[in-house]
Amino acid sequence: MAKLSPTLCIFLLLVFAAGSRAIRDRDRDTTTTNAHVIIPNDQCMTGFGLCSAKLCDDECCEKSCFDNFKEQNPSGICEEIPGAALRFCNCYHDC
Repeated sequence: MAKLSPTLCIFLLLVFAAGSRAIRDRDRDTTTTNAHVIIPNDQCMTGFGLCSAKLCDDECCEKSCFDNFKEQNPSGICEEIPGAALRFCNCYHDC
């Protein structure tokens, strides 16, 4: 199995974050619905890196999100990048 380079991972993270922001800006007047949570327009997203069994699984992602944004209505979830096998830990919270 091929090993991913750190540069590729950083590049994919930046592309994913830019795409998420563009989608949020496009849908500014509506509410987006996730499989687990409804995200109002006044929420931000913070990425905590890759999700995997070795690094940080779904439970770890939720805990990291809550620990960092306790007072800001946090919701952490591992989300898959469309067309890739990579999953990222994203934390949605009040801005």
